[in-house]
Amino acid sequence: MSNVILVIIIALSQVIGLGGDVDSRLENALKDELGERVQAVEVESHINKGSLLVKGKIAAIDFRLEGLYVKPVRIEEARFVVKDVRIRPEKVLLGKVEDCIRSIGDIAIRFTFLPDDLSQALEIKSELIDEPEVITEKGQVIMRGRYRWGPLSLPFEVYGYLSYEGGSKIYYRISRVRMAGLGFPAGLKKKLEAELNPIFDLGEFNEKRRKEFKRCEGMLGRELKVVITHIIVGEDRIVITGSI
Repeated sequence: MSNVILVIIIALSQVIGLGGDVDSRLENALKDELGERVQAVEVESHINKGSLLVKGKIAAIDFRLEGLYVKPVRIEEARFVVKDVRIRPEKVLLGKVEDCIRSIGDIAIRFTFLPDDLSQALEIKSELIDEPEVITEKGQVIMRGRYRWGPLSLPFEVYGYLSYEGGSKIYYRISRVRMAGLGFPAGLKKKLEAELNPIFDLGEFNEKRRKEFKRCEGMLGRELKVVITHIIVGEDRIVITGSI
């Protein structure tokens, strides 16, 4: 998801300090960058004009994206809170907005998924699993479907949890498996887990901007790295929180 932040930084550098309605211009810039990958964008900036002019400081900017597609999963809602945005007022005054951002503070993230989103993602990415279905129950993520094992197509049901193991990938770890009404050996459990994982990669996004990634990290003076703090499984949704 750090690549989404890259898009946000690009949008910020295009519109900050140009006067007028910053929120609507940021919304339009993000819609232009994301295109069909997002259904709706809302932006709310927390700006003190005196602090902006004197210190070049914006307290925070909240971004809310609905229906954001990160291959192969659709995110029902993605929220970013970008704090302590610092700009170079002298660059803005000279019209050099492309490098007006000096630094960005903490970036809080919150992603909400529906079980159906993960079902559709598995249908897209898996070559051996047919008719996938994902449901949540008592904090567990349950997956059902048919596993093609040679000439056979066997029904299975697995119980497990989502896991963040560093990097930007989200994995599914199986705690219990049933296939065709029977338990099956650990070797087959590993095959099924290998087919499922990773569920998705938060870094897989907007590949046309990858060449600009290092440049933006250099501009900000720090690495844009996703750190997941919590994965919360509710009765009808999954919420991932963290920071960048």
